[in-house]
Amino acid sequence: MTSTIIIPNEAMLSVPIPPSYVGKEIEVTYTLVNGVSKPKPEIRLSDMFRGVFSKEDAKSFVEHTKTMRNEWTDI
Repeated sequence: MTSTIIIPNEAMLSVPIPPSYVGKEIEVTYTLVNGVSKPKPEIRLSDMFRGVFSKEDAKSFVEHTKTMRNEWTDI
């Protein structure tokens, strides 16, 4: 199977067919790419904050988070 995305510059399109496909039934379809929803790349929470905190701030935040979580388990 061959699939590709193109931007045609006229209304007619010529598609080369592999010799092994000649004389056989094939399917040709086209779809407007802008009309098709593409899956969004998954962004991890850590990627969103990369470079925002200094290493010291990050360590402090991790320690604070651990402390807060321990307070909840002590209840």
